[in-house]
Amino acid sequence: MPQMPQIPMDRYHFLARLLHWLMALGFVFMWACGYAMSSLVGEDTPLEELLFGLHISGGVTLAFLLILRIALRLVLPHPAPVAGLSRWEHIGSQLGHLALYLLPALVIAIGWAETDFGGHSVSWFGIDMPKLLPTTEVLWGWEVEEVTEVLHRWLAYGMLAVAVVHVAAVVKHRREGHDVLPRMTFR
Repeated sequence: MPQMPQIPMDRYHFLARLLHWLMALGFVFMWACGYAMSSLVGEDTPLEELLFGLHISGGVTLAFLLILRIALRLVLPHPAPVAGLSRWEHIGSQLGHLALYLLPALVIAIGWAETDFGGHSVSWFGIDMPKLLPTTEVLWGWEVEEVTEVLHRWLAYGMLAVAVVHVAAVVKHRREGHDVLPRMTFR
């Protein structure tokens, strides 16, 4: 499919902005829910089960939104890179944005794998999703549910760190006179 030519514009398409902010809110909820589940509430309590169900449903929702966001990124026009950035800032921007697509995909996929390997069902607010991986306790000597749990947690923390750097870069650009926030707001 041929790509659409770049159309000069000063901000992202409405749908891209809407998905950006919905996903940002979704991931803030997911980090809070995951932290509460693993650190603040008792194991196997009704509250943990409620949080687990919300966390899984949120992950499925974010998986669909991420697929939609990637598809829209490929077909919708978007603003040109910010003028006046150094070569390293431009490279950092490109790598940061790439990480903000790849890390969520990895976190979601590994979370789904953790759920499948552990013998739990992935459901979206009560609607069963396909089981993609078999229930497996040990694979090649590794306790796979534990391994995927650790990977899921640390990749989620890594994604949080990239998001913090992303917000810090927006603040930095604003202070330097390259205000990029209006490109992603609904002003």
